[in-house]
Amino acid sequence: MSLPPQPLSRHDALQYDDDDGLLDAVVPFLREGAAAGDSVVLICRPDNAARLRDALGPDRVAALPREDVYGGTVSAMNAYRELVARERERGCERVRVVTEIDFGPKPSGQWEWARFDAALGQALTSYPVWNLCLYDRRRVPPDILRAGESSHSHLLADGGRVPSAGYTDALTLLGEARMRWPDPLEDGPPRLDVTGPHDLTALRAAVEQALLRDGFAAYAVQGFMLAVSEVATNAILHGVAPVRVRLWSDARRALCAVSDGGTCFSPYSGYLPTDREVGAGGMGLWLARQMSDDLTVDAADGGCVVRLGLNA
Repeated sequence: MSLPPQPLSRHDALQYDDDDGLLDAVVPFLREGAAAGDSVVLICRPDNAARLRDALGPDRVAALPREDVYGGTVSAMNAYRELVARERERGCERVRVVTEIDFGPKPSGQWEWARFDAALGQALTSYPVWNLCLYDRRRVPPDILRAGESSHSHLLADGGRVPSAGYTDALTLLGEARMRWPDPLEDGPPRLDVTGPHDLTALRAAVEQALLRDGFAAYAVQGFMLAVSEVATNAILHGVAPVRVRLWSDARRALCAVSDGGTCFSPYSGYLPTDREVGAGGMGLWLARQMSDDLTVDAADGGCVVRLGLNA
């Protein structure tokens, strides 16, 4: 009787409490990979990368600077694809990656990276990658730890690899409200509320003026304004009326919600470019993710809401 085929990719997580727990779990994982001929790559905090390299020997593992990979969710997704392509060109059949996301201090950013980790599992499906995501319980907030349990099918725990009881497939999880930080800005009246926008030039100007008055940097406002315009254009061309654009802002953060009454697209959209060439359409959400600090897609009230955030 033949054995069932092994999955092409794996997306696991390790939650650890101290340095010894990290080494006890990760070193055997890496040694097993090196012995199997896998390419072994670290994208961790510098102190953890140094510990793991010392334990394995610097010649057996490669390390990439974490800040070079995790500049943003879209660039990080592309960095993974480039990493796998490079290792395949070197003749490696499989890549084992130990990675540690810097979730940062702001809840909006923490949830943006938590959603990225779920999207990463979806993006890696067709790639020969065994990804192990590290979560330091001393640093990562409890709600982000729980999100990590939901976004990974298996956890390293109790000396072995076990199914995650809270796992939810990526496309379902990304569309759930529990993966979106409830921004308190949205509880107040919007600074800008436009229903049925027809003049996108005027819309961009209104967004720009509001955010500049609130003290946001001009270069950040320019990108965010274009992101809002891309999403609004998509709603006007492909959504169902009424299209509504609302903007909230204070001196620390801005939030824009673009809604329409049509069928919502996948919450995974925009992490990777479409197959169409830039300029041929279908690239709006991919561009918008790069020009905002966080972006969510929600099917709500029979329609679709895209929320874009900008941090001062």
